[in-house]
Amino acid sequence: MAIPSEVQSPAIDGQVIKDMLWAFAVRSPEHAVMLLDSDGEVTWTNAGAEIILGAVPGGLIGSPIARFFTRRDAMAGIPDHERLEARHRGTASYDRWLRRLDRSRFWASGVMVYLGEEMPCCSYLKLFRDLTEVKMQLEANRERAIAATESSEAKSAAIALMAHELRNPLSGISLAAALMMQRSEDDPKFEEPVRIITRNVSLAVRLIEDLVQHSRISFGNVSLEYTKMGLGELLEISVDIARHQMDQDERPVRILVPASDIEVQVDRMRMQQVIVNLVTNALRYTPEPGRIWVSGTLEGSDAIVRVSDEGVGISPDHLETLFEMFTLPRLKGSKLGLGLGLALVKQIVELHGGSVQARSEGLDKGSQFVVRFPARGNGAC
Repeated sequence: MAIPSEVQSPAIDGQVIKDMLWAFAVRSPEHAVMLLDSDGEVTWTNAGAEIILGAVPGGLIGSPIARFFTRRDAMAGIPDHERLEARHRGTASYDRWLRRLDRSRFWASGVMVYLGEEMPCCSYLKLFRDLTEVKMQLEANRERAIAATESSEAKSAAIALMAHELRNPLSGISLAAALMMQRSEDDPKFEEPVRIITRNVSLAVRLIEDLVQHSRISFGNVSLEYTKMGLGELLEISVDIARHQMDQDERPVRILVPASDIEVQVDRMRMQQVIVNLVTNALRYTPEPGRIWVSGTLEGSDAIVRVSDEGVGISPDHLETLFEMFTLPRLKGSKLGLGLGLALVKQIVELHGGSVQARSEGLDKGSQFVVRFPARGNGAC
């Protein structure tokens, strides 16, 4: 896949790169360092790359970077997508299975850096480490955490009861507002107050539905209906819905996916709710002309969705409680509901056997939400 030539990204100072390469080449055989040309072919490596990939000195030069990706990732266009994202954003971080020359796999964690086009032989810098042992330990810990998770049944029961009791009075208010709206045709001065009532009743109904859904998931009363769909389609539909909900239909949101779309098995409506929630938050907390990216890719057998923005950011102490119920909004004085949105995001993603993580360097430094879930669904072959 050709990378659009019109995409621009500032080049990194050459002396900085020189110093970095020298440090890695001499001092860190456990780190792989590779320079790639604009077509993704290896033009230089350090000894660490040769050790990790099982090559003789100089044996990697001229190899296409796609050679070291798994067959599935290569067919999905992940090597080109990795460079595309680096070129758009400056860097692209990744954690995925790679292949050595003997075709054995290892878990690589690293970053792709776009260096610019001043020297065609050195357009990209690829850094990674072999963290297979760490990956295995994390998987073991994840399985133990899933097995040990228990729902708070008392709290969920109270929430479900409260939501049920609130539905009846709201239904009465909604019916009365509808009757008043009919009468407002005879007396226009009532029209705006009735609209305010109706709008706030609708907001209350949505909050109650969030409470009901939360309690159902907590009680285990939700079963997912898996369907196959393209990850790109899921992201495009979700972004359109989010922009419409926020009355920002013309707001540009960059969607980055591989040329060969990734097929996933998910509960379409619930996973769509996850992405819509994250994108609406990005729109809400990113004043224009701040940019927003929604990226979809594969890492091993997992589908990865990253929603990144240049918005108000998140303070470090808030990151720890961001996905808990009834957390405060990021901005003081904002009225953004009960803090259930991200709690539901976490619940729905975990129902899919995945996880969600928030990252931010602090206030006014933007944020990124990373959703990870099995591409083929729970129990799918």
